[in-house]
Amino acid sequence: MELGINETLIGTEAPLMPLMKCGHTASGKDSQGSPVCVACIGIYPGARQIDENPPSLTGRSAKCVYCGKKVTSKLSLAYFQSRINQEEDRYYCGCKGWD
Repeated sequence: MELGINETLIGTEAPLMPLMKCGHTASGKDSQGSPVCVACIGIYPGARQIDENPPSLTGRSAKCVYCGKKVTSKLSLAYFQSRINQEEDRYYCGCKGWD
């Protein structure tokens, strides 16, 4: 699935994108086709760097940033953010819509 820099993934289960050094999964691609985190680009340098040594998500849970719904952490969650130094990871479940 090819995505432009201003496009985002729709749906709670997204195509598997790599975890970036900012902690989010990539949610788009730049003009050269490289994965990027559209939430952090221009703010955090890690938004363009793939985490070659991502943390294990075994036994971790992720919490929706809006409604608090908890699920098992996995990279395919929409807008997933690994927060390995925190109790829970973050994601967006779609509770506020997709537009």
